[in-house]
Amino acid sequence: MPEPRRRKTIRLGTVLVVLFVVALVMGPGPGLYLINPNPSDPTALRTFLGMPIVYAWGLLWFIVLVGIIIIAYFKVWVKDEPEP
Repeated sequence: MPEPRRRKTIRLGTVLVVLFVVALVMGPGPGLYLINPNPSDPTALRTFLGMPIVYAWGLLWFIVLVGIIIIAYFKVWVKDEPEP
């Protein structure tokens, strides 16, 4: 692999790793406190597209994780086997 392309691949890989860690933390972790409605507030939004907001939040971050894996598969990971 040429050197400039290798640098771009390493940079993209680093960005994807950072985004993956952020998504892992925000999905089930402190991100829930951002969207979890107050149980005592009767006007709080509790659903998003008919789904409970907490489930929608988890689904959003799952989709982000899958997107990162797909981008890494096509752009970062390379075959080590030589072509015949």
